[in-house]
Amino acid sequence: MSGPSQVQSLFTKVHRYVGLTLAFFLIIIAGTGSIIAFYDDLERTFNARMRVVVPQEKGWTLDDALRVRAQLEAQDPRSHVFSLQFPQKPDEALFSRVMPAIDPVSGRPFEIDYDEVFANPYTGERLGQRVIGAATLRPEGLPSFLYYLHYALIFPLGLGILLIGSLGLVWAFEVLTGIYLTLPPKPKKSKAGNPPRPFLKRWSTSWKVSKGNNSNRFILDLHRASGLWLWALLLIFAVSGFAMNLGGYYAAIVSKFADYEHFQEAPPRPPLKEPLLNPPVDWFQAAELGQRYFAEQARVEGFTLGKPAALEYRRDLGLYFFLMHTSRDLLDGQGNPTETNSPATAATIAIDARDGRFVGLQLPRGQRSGNTVTSWLMALHVTAIGGRPVQIAVSLFGLLVVGISVTGVLLWWRRRKARRPKPRRAANVPNPKGEPAKGGATR
Repeated sequence: MSGPSQVQSLFTKVHRYVGLTLAFFLIIIAGTGSIIAFYDDLERTFNARMRVVVPQEKGWTLDDALRVRAQLEAQDPRSHVFSLQFPQKPDEALFSRVMPAIDPVSGRPFEIDYDEVFANPYTGERLGQRVIGAATLRPEGLPSFLYYLHYALIFPLGLGILLIGSLGLVWAFEVLTGIYLTLPPKPKKSKAGNPPRPFLKRWSTSWKVSKGNNSNRFILDLHRASGLWLWALLLIFAVSGFAMNLGGYYAAIVSKFADYEHFQEAPPRPPLKEPLLNPPVDWFQAAELGQRYFAEQARVEGFTLGKPAALEYRRDLGLYFFLMHTSRDLLDGQGNPTETNSPATAATIAIDARDGRFVGLQLPRGQRSGNTVTSWLMALHVTAIGGRPVQIAVSLFGLLVVGISVTGVLLWWRRRKARRPKPRRAANVPNPKGEPAKGGATR
């Protein structure tokens, strides 16, 4: 059997050094990912003060939630509550995202020290606020910190998202080169004229872990075989990580090959010259229009409506995004909608904040082929489908990725040590037994 070709040797070096660069990041990303697969459970356990409320028989309405939003802004005029996620369970708090309001005097954003606010949807009580991903070891802030580490590491949000999204593409390339390197080399022609073993039989060795006593061979087999058995998941999580962090770039690529739209990351129209701070269409009108447009689109597209999921206003675009759960959602193991702020699991309608005009509809599946495939990829990544079994499987997968990264580094380190020249003992220097060094001159 012939040895590796020049191309294989080149890809071996590329795979090795790209892998070494990725290993540090993957250990953190996959390690935190194995924990935040249970993010909602962790938040409800450690951050119950802000996440969990006592259900009330009277319930709450969409207007109630919007009044709470206005109240939150009135409590701190420096803040602009731009995104409101409506509770899907009776004991869930009202969750909102915040950015600084614009100072009407200076025209510059105010300074605020938080970007998330939680409130009781029944009473309007402000339950708490925080900065997403603030470094802390306090139990109530730990899930958020781990979540931030997962998608931005320790960098500022914009830089971290750009870095992790780019690493997703690099990781996908690394997975593909890894598969290529497991392929058996082209066999030499037998002198006796015997046919070579079939390709699959020769490749099957790469899928197995040897039971010999050679520890280096064992580590190599473990690294190679685990990467092969998991290659489809590795590729899925690499691509979906890129899509979730750099959705605009992902949309630009995918839309060249398939029908795909992502309103929040690739808006249906360019930004306005100046932010629209006080739109003619207010939040209450946007909610009414959103429900009306959804009812109309449900008849046209043939889907049924569920609960309102979220309402967001983009002042840079002058657009409202109204999210609603529908029969086109991807559901969890119990058939419930999850991840209300994700385009993978809730439909979105864009509304012009200047005149209330319907701008567009985005469904998770069954509308555009690119959206359908992407929704499944994203929903798997964030464990929004399949319930507890998928959460456990994704958590174990994260630990296996850590193991693949560690074995890759260990392989490199052992080979590096093996290549180091051993120090030679100088001639005529006696050894510890008082005898001359081997090969040295004797008197």
